[in-house]
Amino acid sequence: MGGKLSTGYLQPACFLNGTLVGNLGRNAGTKPTTLFTDMRIGKRIHLGERASLEAMADAFNLINRFNVADVNPLWDSGHKTTAAFDSRQFQFALKLVW
Repeated sequence: MGGKLSTGYLQPACFLNGTLVGNLGRNAGTKPTTLFTDMRIGKRIHLGERASLEAMADAFNLINRFNVADVNPLWDSGHKTTAAFDSRQFQFALKLVW
């Protein structure tokens, strides 16, 4: 039972015979800047002395920007998007307080 390990453990992925293979630059696997534009608007309406109604509207990713959640960490295909955050979403709520 001898031979090479098939797991790739301790085997450099981007070197071949001691020379660097590939042309990716430094920090090639970093993620682009993420910009979140979340907003909430709320209004309390008094319904008497002891009760009130609260109305709320939430907007997530209001400007609908493509935000990258993850990039490919492999050296031969770095900086390719593999996951993204949700697109624009709205949420509405009414709350009765007494």
